[in-house]
Formats: sequence, C-alpha cells, structure tokens
Amino acid sequence: MISKAPQAVLVSNGNGFEDLLARASTRDRAAIEKHLAVCDAEPSPAHAKLWRRLAAKLCDLAPLPVRTIGEQAVLFFIADGKYRMQVFALEDNRDGQLVVYLPDVMALAVSEKLLRKSDNQYVLVSTKGQKLPVEAMDNTNTPDPSQSVKHMLGWNRKAVKVTLSTSELDNSLVSALESLCALAARKWAAAENPS
Repeated sequence: MISKAPQAVLVSNGNGFEDLLARASTRDRAAIEKHLAVCDAEPSPAHAKLWRRLAAKLCDLAPLPVRTIGEQAVLFFIADGKYRMQVFALEDNRDGQLVVYLPDVMALAVSEKLLRKSDNQYVLVSTKGQKLPVEAMDNTNTPDPSQSVKHMLGWNRKAVKVTLSTSELDNSLVSALESLCALAARKWAAAENPS
C-alpha cells in the first residue's frame, strides 16, 4: 500500500502556492512561512511537498484571502453575499498527519463513481479496495469542534474530515482528496454562475 510520494506540485490553474501567499495578510503569511520552514527542515521532503500541493489546490478552489490559526491551520473562504464563508481547512499539527476539512460531498462522490461505500467506509473506485480515511462531521457528532472547522458546521452544514499520513504518501489518495475538493467547489461555482 505504500507508494512513492508525489513528485510535483499540481494545481488547477497554475497560480498555486504563490497565490496563497499573495492573498494572505502579513501575519498569516508569516505563520505559513514559519510552518513550512519547520516542514522543510525534516529529513524527508514529502511532508512539505504534500502540504504545499494541498494548500495550492485549496487556494485555487476558494478565491478569497486565507486566514491562519497559529501555525497549524489555514482556513479557506468563498464569497457569501457581502460576507465570506469558510469552505476548507488544512490542519497540520506536525504529528505525521495532514487533515483537510471540506463540505460533505460524499453522496455526490459516490454517484459520480469517484468512491464507493463499503461497510461504512469509502473505497476508491480507481484502485482495488484502497480506503480513503473519511470522517463525517455535523453538530450532533461533533459537539465541540476545533477552531479549524467550527464555522463549517451548523446551519444545516456538514463537513468531512480526511486524514492523510505524511510519512506514507499515496498519490491516489491525494488525487482522490483533490477530486473531492473540486466536487465541493463545483457546487458554489454553479451557484455563482447559474445558467
């Protein structure tokens, strides 16, 4: 099940990581740079590469300026009328796991045959039985959510938490997570541009 780490940072529109830093306030940019300095100092470059890849992807999908919570989490937003709404969070406590929170698009992912449900778990259709570590979240099963995700729950909003290991990177899991995030972004892009 262990496969080699992704070799390149892939982003959907080419702006990627530089765009993330450009959108961040001075305080948030400093927090991101400090976090990455620690990741870059690790013996293996896999952790920092994965963080940059996911941050760039989420930045491409959520166009408003990001906000950080300490050096551990980056929150991503879209416009919601004259306000903004959090749609993603990338959390890294440097414990060997990266966590991405995103809107609950699991039913859509199953209907589009990206994933299939098997024994209360989600399995990648593109691989033979590889499981994507997904945890459903809402007000009832997460009464005291972390700061990273609390604004993504409530008011009939549900989220999912996807956890990836930074030591055993699997490109198919990372690609599946990026596809889930793109499915979520399709929903608000359609709302912004009704035909």
